[in-house]
Amino acid sequence: MHPTQVAESYFASVRARNIDNFTALFAEDAVFVKPDGHELSGLAAIREMELGVFNSSSPPAPSPTAMVVGDSAIAVEIDVHLPDGTVRRVANFFSLDAEGRIKRVSVYRKG
Repeated sequence: MHPTQVAESYFASVRARNIDNFTALFAEDAVFVKPDGHELSGLAAIREMELGVFNSSSPPAPSPTAMVVGDSAIAVEIDVHLPDGTVRRVANFFSLDAEGRIKRVSVYRKG
């Protein structure tokens, strides 16, 4: 899968709260780096973390605003619309394996 398709599928699955589509994007040994620097290793840990987000009363709604695409990586700037009406700007950096699955995603938050 092309990096742009991976990113678009990632954010679509988050907005839809579709855990199966979300986890299908990741390699088994993927790493997810949260904005606080905490790393989750492996698909099971990433799935558990995202299920917690999906099961919250008002999960954030990400809207990509810009993408910088490479052959096996993509950086995405995102506006995250929070339940209180505010918008938080974040950036996700995705590295993909040879099959086009997410090998590593690092999330950075402004401020």
